[in-house]
Amino acid sequence: MKTMTSRWMMMLMTAALLLGAVGCKGTDSRRVPVGETTRPELDDKRQLPVSLAEFQEGAANDILQALPTVRGISDTPERATILIGDINNKTSSVSTNDYEYVVSGVRSRLIRAQASRDKLKFVEARRRVENIASKERVATAPAPVAAKGEEIAWGGGSYYVPDYDANSTYGLFMDVYEIRRGKTGLYYMEAQLVSFATNEIVYSYRTETKQVIDR
Repeated sequence: MKTMTSRWMMMLMTAALLLGAVGCKGTDSRRVPVGETTRPELDDKRQLPVSLAEFQEGAANDILQALPTVRGISDTPERATILIGDINNKTSSVSTNDYEYVVSGVRSRLIRAQASRDKLKFVEARRRVENIASKERVATAPAPVAAKGEEIAWGGGSYYVPDYDANSTYGLFMDVYEIRRGKTGLYYMEAQLVSFATNEIVYSYRTETKQVIDR
């Protein structure tokens, strides 16, 4: 009787170990190259991540090549100020967060590129900087009486963040469109540099990609 009980116990323990191993196998994960497209991505109707990464790299490289010919940037001695503009997302399935990843990557590549350091400077959104500056009590020098800009009062003093010169300030904007027909989707992406002085689009980079779900 004890022998039978021991055997049953061993069988139950073995079964529990096997079930545990099967359960763990389902949660395993592995890293893959950024440029590799996985099966779950192919089964998803949304724009492939590799297309976003390719646009990010292509736009940054194209801007660097175009800088010597962009009016208002190439022909002025001071560096142009670049502000991150909005993203006009007209797709039906892709989150704007995905395209924020693209714009952020373009900005990072341009900041790091030697060719753009003498021509471009990127600034963070004022409200984001002010929030942390107010919290940590960081400020610029007290504002002169005749200074133009947004005054901020804290700590008993008056401080300001200087305005940007519209003639040398540009916005980096992005437009995205999706045309869907059943399991096939066409995606149009465009990055633009827009002059704040004239609203002129002084630079544009665009791509179109089409993808289909075979299953």
